[in-house]
Amino acid sequence: MQKRLSLFVVILWVSQVLAAPPLQESVAPVLGPKLFRDGDVIEITDVMSTSTKLEQGDSITVKGRARLHGQATAQLALELTQTVGDGLDEGDRFQRKEISKEMTEFELKITIKHRGALHITFYDMVRGKPFGGVYFGTAKQMKEIGDWSLAYYLEK
Repeated sequence: MQKRLSLFVVILWVSQVLAAPPLQESVAPVLGPKLFRDGDVIEITDVMSTSTKLEQGDSITVKGRARLHGQATAQLALELTQTVGDGLDEGDRFQRKEISKEMTEFELKITIKHRGALHITFYDMVRGKPFGGVYFGTAKQMKEIGDWSLAYYLEK
């Protein structure tokens, strides 16, 4: 009986360890292309990831602050623009937050499913168009996209 109970306890402990979410540790991202309208700001204060590579398969949590100046509200989104594939943005259900003119703290999460470049972007609530944002990642990733133009953020 004692052996069965001990085996049960070990199995229970192992199943809890295996079911736990992957551990994330702080990483120091490099900022890449960014463009904002006057007064708007996104400040990244912490990036946590399951690896320092910020690549396919990693789970990422980004914390920071954002403030709008020219619009009353916006969606703030953490997304990945694919650099291999169709080039579309992709995110998870936890990657968006509605923000307003006052300084807003955020915590956004994503699991990287493709090769690409992570970014946090403001989106117009009515038209869905982006109007400011910042890319971030490893030094190598940001070097690969260093010449990207974000001029479309300023189109009305």
